[in-house]
Amino acid sequence: MDFKTISKEELPEFLENPKATILDIRETWEFMDFNIGGINIPPHEIPDRTDELADYEQIILACSNGFRSGIVARMLTKKLPNAEILHLEEGIF
Repeated sequence: MDFKTISKEELPEFLENPKATILDIRETWEFMDFNIGGINIPPHEIPDRTDELADYEQIILACSNGFRSGIVARMLTKKLPNAEILHLEEGIF
């Protein structure tokens, strides 16, 4: 595993970095219904949209319960080797 798992309690500390963002990978309708900020890119769109993430030093992946974001975190460690990929354990709920 090439990414770090963080808790909700640790999240504010990481967001102090101006080169960090939350990447919420839930579907657009889920994000519009409730979100904690950041960028919304559903999993099936990520391969075509990784260029939108290239300027971030830290990318914190989030989903509803942590399952989907864990899978995407593995993928992004390969696609964005210069970024620190962080996984929000247990998701946003």
